[in-house]
Amino acid sequence: MIEDDIEALEKEMLEELKRPQGRQILVCPVCGSTEVTYYMGLKTGYKYQCKSCNYVGPLVLEKEC
Repeated sequence: MIEDDIEALEKEMLEELKRPQGRQILVCPVCGSTEVTYYMGLKTGYKYQCKSCNYVGPLVLEKEC
């Protein structure tokens, strides 16, 4: 049963890798602006900063263009 789940997950991951990778745009979850940049990362995990509303946090939305 667990082996079936693992195989299904591996298959889904391989399908995801086959999809063409488009350019990702980061979007602020508070104001919807695309003026989002990396703030800090590595050991603490990534954080982002919005230049429009000064939001700082780990959560951003991604949009393909």
